[in-house]
Amino acid sequence: MTPKKWAAAIAGFLVIFAATWTAAQQEIKGYLDNANLAYKTGDYAKALDYFSKAIRAGASNADVFFRRGLALEKLGDNKQAVNDYSRAIQLDPRMETAYNNRGSAYYRLGEFDKAVADYSKAIELNHSYALAYYNRGNAYHGKGDHDRAIKDFTRALEIDPDDPDAYNNRGWAFLQKKSLENSIKDFSRAIQLNPQYALAYYNRGNARLRLGDQEESIRDLSKAIELNPQYALAYFQRGNAFFNKSDLEKAITDYNKAVLINPSFADIYNNRGWAFFKKGNNAQALRDISHAISLNPDLARAYTNRGWIHKSVGECPRAIQDFNKALELDPNNPEVLTYRAACYFERGEANLALRDMEQAADIGRDDPQFLHRFALLKEQAGDYAAAAKIFDRLVAMNPEDAWSQFDLAVVLGKQGRFRESIEHFTKSIQIDPKFREAYLRRGIVFEFSGDTSRSRADFARAMSLPETKEDPRMIRQPVNTSLIKEMISAR
Repeated sequence: MTPKKWAAAIAGFLVIFAATWTAAQQEIKGYLDNANLAYKTGDYAKALDYFSKAIRAGASNADVFFRRGLALEKLGDNKQAVNDYSRAIQLDPRMETAYNNRGSAYYRLGEFDKAVADYSKAIELNHSYALAYYNRGNAYHGKGDHDRAIKDFTRALEIDPDDPDAYNNRGWAFLQKKSLENSIKDFSRAIQLNPQYALAYYNRGNARLRLGDQEESIRDLSKAIELNPQYALAYFQRGNAFFNKSDLEKAITDYNKAVLINPSFADIYNNRGWAFFKKGNNAQALRDISHAISLNPDLARAYTNRGWIHKSVGECPRAIQDFNKALELDPNNPEVLTYRAACYFERGEANLALRDMEQAADIGRDDPQFLHRFALLKEQAGDYAAAAKIFDRLVAMNPEDAWSQFDLAVVLGKQGRFRESIEHFTKSIQIDPKFREAYLRRGIVFEFSGDTSRSRADFARAMSLPETKEDPRMIRQPVNTSLIKEMISAR
C-alpha cells in the first residue's frame, strides 16, 4: 500500500472510531441521564439498572460508581454498596464523600470499626466535614464509646450549629452516660430547631422518665404520639410513666395500644404483666410475662418478674426456677439474688439463702435498692443488728428519705432500742408529716416504753390521716388499726 493510500486508510479509520466513540458516549450519557432522573424521583431500582448499563457501556469514572452505590444503599444492599464505594475510592483516592458513604454502609452492616476508619479518612481529607463527624459519632455510639461520640457530635455542632439530629444524638449519648440534665438540654434544643421532631420528644420524655419527672415525661411522650400515632415505643414508655404514678388503668391502656402496633415486642407484655400483678390479676400477669419470655427467651427481667409472682403466691419452687434462669442470663444481679435468698429462707434453707445474700452484698454494696432488700432479708432472718447497720448506712446516704428513717426505726425497735427507735420515727415524721404508718409504729414503741400519753397522741394522729400510699419498699405487714382503735377506746 502506497503512503498516500495508507494515510487515507488511517484517516478513514479515525473517522469511524470517532463516530463510534461519540455514539458510545451519547449512549452512556443517555443511561446516566435516565439514572439520575430515576434516582431523583425515588425509583432506585430503575436508577440502579441504568447506572449498571452505563458501566457496562464503558462508564468508568469514580462518580458513576459512587452514584450506583447510593442507589444500592437506598435499596438496602449495603454489601454491594461497599463494593461500589471502594471502586470509586480506587479511581479517586481523595473522594471524601465515598469514604463517608462507605462508612455509612459499614455502619448499617454493624461493622463499626470499619465505619470509624472510613469516617476518619473522610475527616482527614476535609476537616470541616460536619456530616462525617456526626456519622463517626453514631459509629462510636454503636461501639458503646459514648465519650468519643459526644466529642464528635460536639465538633459537628461547632461546624453546623443548627443541626437538630446532632443535638438529638448527642443527647442520647448523654442519656446513656446517665447525664440526664445535659441530655434534656440537647433534646430541647433539637425540638427548638425542629418542632415536629417526634424522636426528640420521645427521647426527652425518656430522659424525664428516668429523672422521675412523670408529668413532664407524659407530656413529651404524648407529643411524640401526636406527631406519630403509630409510635409503639412512645406508648410503651408513657405506660411506664403512668405505672410509676400508680395509674395502672392508664398504664395498661397504653401497653395495649403498644401491643396492637408492635405485637412482637416482648418488653410490652412483660411490663403489662407486672401492671396486672399490681392490680391483683395474677393469672393475666403470668400469661403476659410468659408470652414475653416466649417472644424473647433471653429477657432476664421477665423471669425475675414471673419468679416474684410465683413467690408472692407461695410457689417458691417455681420462683426459684425462674430466678435461676434470670441469674443464668444476668449472673451479677444482686436484686435477683436477694429474691432467691428470700425463697430459700421460706423453705428453711438458710445456708443457701446466706450464700445468695453474701454474693449479692459483694456485687451491690453501693446500690441503695439492693442495700434495702439486703437489710430486709437480714431483718427477716432475725439478724436485727446487721439489718440496723445497713439501714443506718442508707440513712447516711440519704438523710432526707422518710422511708430509710422509718426502716431503721423499725429494726431498732425490734432490738429493744426504744429511745433510738423513737428518734428515727420522729425524723421520718418530720420529713413527711403525713406518714401514717410512722405515727402508728412510734405509738407502739411509746406504749412499750410506758409513755401512754404520747402513744395515745400518735394513735389519734394516725387515725386522722389517710392510709399511707403504697410504697414499693413497704413490704412489712401494716399495723392492725382495728386493735389500735380498741386500745384508744379502752382508755
